[in-house]
Amino acid sequence: MAGSLTFPLVTEQLLLEVVRRILTIGSPHKILLFGSHAKGTARSDSDLDLLIIEESDMPRHQRSGRYRRVLCGVFPAKDIVVWTPQEVEEWKTVPNAFISTAVAEGKLLYER
Repeated sequence: MAGSLTFPLVTEQLLLEVVRRILTIGSPHKILLFGSHAKGTARSDSDLDLLIIEESDMPRHQRSGRYRRVLCGVFPAKDIVVWTPQEVEEWKTVPNAFISTAVAEGKLLYER
């Protein structure tokens, strides 16, 4: 099919590199892979979904920029969200909330 996207395979080596790079600039409590790659349903055009749980005073929409920059070149399409432990605790039991699904179905890549 013309114009279709094909991204690299998400291997254990790639995930280790993702964690290594994140740890060079941040101090997360946890890093989780969520979405299709965590569930084993990824297609060749699936992005990489990452949840980083760390302490932060920044507004949620401003937290992921530094991680996008440090992961530049590792994988072409990334969705990176950064939540505080307190935010996760507040929302994790809310049915169908993004965070409850990501935490329940996510694959733990790193835990401090």
